[in-house]
Amino acid sequence: MELRFVTNSESQSDLLRSESKFSVVSANSTFAADDERSITALLDSWELVTINVGGVRYQTYERTLARFPDSLLGSPKRRAEFYNNALQEYFFDRDRLAFDAILECYRSGRIVRSPLVPIHLFVRELLFYDLGDELVKDFLREEELLDEPVELPTNPNHRFFYDLLNTPESSFAAKIIAVLDILVVALAIVSMSISSLPEYQDFLFFPNGTVVEQSNAYVINSFTNPFFCIEIACNNWFLMDIIIRLVVAPNKRSFFCNFMVFADIVSILPFFLDLIVSYATNEVYNAGSIQFLVAFRILRLFRMFRIFKMDEYSDGLAVLTNTVKTAHRELGIMALFLITGMIFFGASIYYAERGVPITDYTSIPASFWWAVITWTTIGYGDAYPRTGSGKVVGCVCAVTGVLCLGLIIPPVVRRFEHFFYRVQNMKDIETVFKEHRIYILERRESIRRQSFAAAGIRNQN
Repeated sequence: MELRFVTNSESQSDLLRSESKFSVVSANSTFAADDERSITALLDSWELVTINVGGVRYQTYERTLARFPDSLLGSPKRRAEFYNNALQEYFFDRDRLAFDAILECYRSGRIVRSPLVPIHLFVRELLFYDLGDELVKDFLREEELLDEPVELPTNPNHRFFYDLLNTPESSFAAKIIAVLDILVVALAIVSMSISSLPEYQDFLFFPNGTVVEQSNAYVINSFTNPFFCIEIACNNWFLMDIIIRLVVAPNKRSFFCNFMVFADIVSILPFFLDLIVSYATNEVYNAGSIQFLVAFRILRLFRMFRIFKMDEYSDGLAVLTNTVKTAHRELGIMALFLITGMIFFGASIYYAERGVPITDYTSIPASFWWAVITWTTIGYGDAYPRTGSGKVVGCVCAVTGVLCLGLIIPPVVRRFEHFFYRVQNMKDIETVFKEHRIYILERRESIRRQSFAAAGIRNQN
């Protein structure tokens, strides 16, 4: 068998023709007509196609466009109407920057959008060239602009209550429930804030460590206490909301894995636990139980989680929560840097200031506070080094913190910007889909009219 080497001056078409000739000779010219047609089709697949997009000419092979045979460019029949006989090229009055990514998709099968092309404009081009619904969905999913279908209850009664509590735009009653939910959340937060004022507290602490009990009608768990009435009304509303959502949820496991459900449960749990303890002790406390009750009521801090319920109705808060949920990797790295710096510089400043008669760094754990405040470049000034070596450690800690935060914050900011503009991008993309549907309907109507006109001409002839 003879080996044949090809020089760069030979074209790809000549190579294929010579190889086909060699194959015919080696096989004693026994090719049938079908085999010759397949060779012709193979040669045609290497035919150059010239495409003019917005005044910029592109050239590619027919086989490259055949990667998506049902698309506008992949189907010779569909792109024929854009052919310019005078220039012998296909002309499209479309965006040329977007077409760079479109042509690359034909070559590699992957979509790489240029940052210079807005997302909604690029989606419009994908729909025009008709690369397929799956490709458009993959692109939107990669850009985190595709809302995955939500599992819905199959029971009609469950579906009614599910829409009532989760989809405010589903009915007028659902909008009323949404407004009431917002008002109850706001009332609970205002009530909790006002009840923390000194004149409404039942235990007063003095600098010498003694605890004095103050009898106050605003702190007992009784219906004579307006704060208690507001708390029990709001928490019963939240509890009823959680129970109904749990009953109608199509997937109970996914329901409990939802962060917002966790926030709802944690926000009401301290109130009911405090209520049980208060009635168990009959609101009578001895010296030992006072400290326990004060420490236990710290759990009321978790009631602040109920502010996250506003996430369902506030786009601004949704931007914040989505940023935190999707930037967990970046935030984890930042926490790792912070812990590492805290331990290293906390130990360094302790040994640098060790032996000083008056020092704020009595131990390594006590130095952690200074390390965190200095590393994050806040610097309250409540603790500061007094020796030269301690000041050097402080300078290195501050500079290191600036560098580390400068490396981690930009990715988080990009996440925030993405979700900040996501709502507007979703609206723009929805408009693009509507315009594309109108274009398809108009196109079908135009084809139908042309076919009727052609049929009428044939009948006349």
